[in-house]
This record gives sequence, structure tokens and C-alpha cells, in this order.
Amino acid sequence: MRSSSRARSRMRVTTTAAVLALIFALTDMRGAPAAQIKMVFPGPATTFGLPLYVAQKKGWLDDLTVEEIIVTGDSNAMRVLLSGNADIALVGTLNVLASIHSGAKARAIHSWQPIGDYNLVLATGKGTTLNDLAGKTFATSGPGALPDQLPKLVMKKHSVDSSTARFVQVGGHAARLQAVYGGRADATLINTITAMKGVQEKRVTVLTRISQEFPGLGYVWNVVRADSLDNPQLAAAYQTLTEAGIRGSRFIMENPDEAAAIMHAKVPELNEDFLKVVIRDLNTEDLWGVDGGLDPKIEEFTAKLNRDLGNLPVAAAPNEVLDARFVNAAIKTLGPPRK
Repeated sequence: MRSSSRARSRMRVTTTAAVLALIFALTDMRGAPAAQIKMVFPGPATTFGLPLYVAQKKGWLDDLTVEEIIVTGDSNAMRVLLSGNADIALVGTLNVLASIHSGAKARAIHSWQPIGDYNLVLATGKGTTLNDLAGKTFATSGPGALPDQLPKLVMKKHSVDSSTARFVQVGGHAARLQAVYGGRADATLINTITAMKGVQEKRVTVLTRISQEFPGLGYVWNVVRADSLDNPQLAAAYQTLTEAGIRGSRFIMENPDEAAAIMHAKVPELNEDFLKVVIRDLNTEDLWGVDGGLDPKIEEFTAKLNRDLGNLPVAAAPNEVLDARFVNAAIKTLGPPRK
């Protein structure tokens, strides 16, 4: 009897301890902060972030919160990332390649808009053909950047003398359009949403698109510090963000008008009907990262083109730039994109 009593007593103690442990665990879970990641962008909200905005609206990030840090330009975005003040950065491909060549330990893990979304535009009244670019002043984001280099390459391709062109450093897409409006520049290279705004206001003419001139040119990558890849907490956040971005990219292709409404909520100053036209136009170019956006062929073409332009001394191999572990895992979960 005493042995049985002691056994029941031990069982009650063990059960009580288990219940208390469960209560404490649940309390800890409720009190723990939701997962959070800091992401730096090289400018205000625009279409290259739309897959994220869709994922946020649809609840595809689960408990992951993305704190957005806005800076001016790719170089500043990369600096914020490498300094440890952000966990991930959306950065133009040239700056990523140049940073890695300079010794930065960083890797691109996915892209929401891997193909170049650039339009070469000329101020209304300044001409309507590529031949009219000779002798013009271009607004650019900075020396050596693609908005500085690509107009020269397009002119060379079409046998237009680029030596007479002049380039002034202005800033991001919207700033470059305003420079054309204000007469500081005659032409510039800007994304579709900005170019279509200029066309709608009858202030610029689109002469060509870089996706037509150079179909394999990369646009932006989402980049992380290499030493963060094996951090369990950050790796889990990267995986969630990768899967959500792929779902968001596919949603944009399949539901352009609803995607436009989500974009409008992010930038209410832009008319929703206008955004519907923009998103449908972008969809015709297949710019979105429906497969994660890490095609090695895009990296190879972009690196070699920048080497040929003199922006880079060597063309980095894809395995020096891209880390596809999160994209590969996401595709296993989500399946390949529809064709």
C-alpha cells in the first residue's frame, strides 16, 4: 500500500511538473516577439517591391514582419546591409557585382524582378528616334551605374555617336524624370511605372526598352551577408521571404488588376487605373521572379556586359554571386511556375 501510495504521489508530481512546463512554454510563446527582419530599399516604394506588398496583403509572411528601411541609391543600400544595419537588401545587379568584386561577403538569394525594367525616354519636343539622342544631356543615378552606361551602349548599338552626350548625376527614377521635366536633362533611363507617368503627362517619349535591347540583363537581386546564411533564425526568415516573394510574383502575373490595387494602397498618389495599365504592361515582359529569379544565365550576361563596358575588371561566375538554397527549397514546396 505504501509503495502504491508513493507511486501515485510521484505520478502526481510528474504530471504537475509537465503541466507547469507546458504552461510556461505557452506563456513564453505568447510573450515572444514575432519574427522580424530588416530590409533596405534603394528608394521609395515602386514596382520592384510589389511581390512583397502582395505577400503582406495576402498574409503569406506568416508571423514574419519586414521592417522597411529606405535610402537613396544602390550603393547606400549595400552599405546599410554590409554594416549590419539591415538583414537583407534589394540592390541593383551592377552594385552587387562590384561590391563582391571589392571583397564584400554577400550573396543574392532571390529576386522579385530579375529582368531589367528600364525605359530610355526623351523629353517631348527633343525628338522621337534613337538618332535624336546625339548631343543630349542624360540624367543618371551616378557615374558607372547602369543609367549612365546603358544609354551609351544603346547608342553604340544603333550607330549613334555617344561621345557628344553629357551625363548629370540626379538620383532615383522619379528624380531623373523630374530632371527632364525641369530642363536639367533631355533624356534618361527609368523604370516602366515612371516612364508611363511621363508619357501620360505628355512630357516624354519612350524610345526603347532595355529588355528589348538586352533581354538577358539583370535588374535587382535581394542580397544578404554571407555570414548570415547559416544563422537559423535569419535563414528561416529568408526562406519565408523567398516563398512569399515567389507567390507574390505569380499572383501579379495571374491577377494584375488586384495587384495594381495593392500597389495603389502602397502609393496612393498614383491612380489605380493607371497602375492597372502599368502592371499589365510589365506582365508582357515577364519581369517577375516567378521562379525565384536566380537564373545563372542572367548573372553571366550581366557580369560579362559590365566587364565589357569597363564597369568591372572581371566577370564573376554565378556561384560567386548566387546562393539558390532558399529558392530551391521554395520550388520544392510551391512547384514550378505555370507556363
